[in-house]
Amino acid sequence: MTQRAKITPDGFDGSVGEGKRRTSVLIADDHLLLAEVVAQALEAPPRLYETALAANLAETLQALASGVHYDLVLLDVRMPGMLGLKSINEVINAAAPTWVCLLSGEVDRALIRLAVENGARGLIPKTMSVKSLASVVEFVLSGQIFIPADEQRDGKTNKSGDGAVLSEKEIGIIRLTSEGLINKEIAAAIGTTEVTVKMHMRSICAKLNARNRAHAFAICRQRGLL
Repeated sequence: MTQRAKITPDGFDGSVGEGKRRTSVLIADDHLLLAEVVAQALEAPPRLYETALAANLAETLQALASGVHYDLVLLDVRMPGMLGLKSINEVINAAAPTWVCLLSGEVDRALIRLAVENGARGLIPKTMSVKSLASVVEFVLSGQIFIPADEQRDGKTNKSGDGAVLSEKEIGIIRLTSEGLINKEIAAAIGTTEVTVKMHMRSICAKLNARNRAHAFAICRQRGLL
């Protein structure tokens, strides 16, 4: 396993100040070039995440059993040692309560749907740009499940409606939207990127079955969320 940053068993890195811990991500992918590029994007400002790399299932399970704390595992579903849903579930169970988000160059809708039902936090296509991928990682770390728009249209992985629950961050974004702030201003206000704000807005509208942000605000007001 390649460890790129100083991630200790207690999860603390003195470079960020006493009592503070950087967000840490384990990138499990046998394509070293891709893994390195993703790691560099996550380590760069404004995120400054710590990253570690694993190239196969055995290394991934070893990393998760090492006592090092990870906030997220990015799991290549086709790296050496992976045997479909069985191996995905093995990693999800070994990582718990750490979240696991799948990486794949080829999408198997049935596999992704079952993996999400078993606790995976969604799917990040390897065809996505590195900038967008980093924003999706931030989105998942905020507590959301990410499914590409094309897969949401499948109708099986996109759950929305009256029973949907918005996170505190999503409610905060709706409040800022109601004050007339645009995505760029909202991103600056909550310390994130404009791309991530757009993802949150898409998630909010999907959860509420809202046509747009104005409709989402109206629904939130009606439900007493604001």
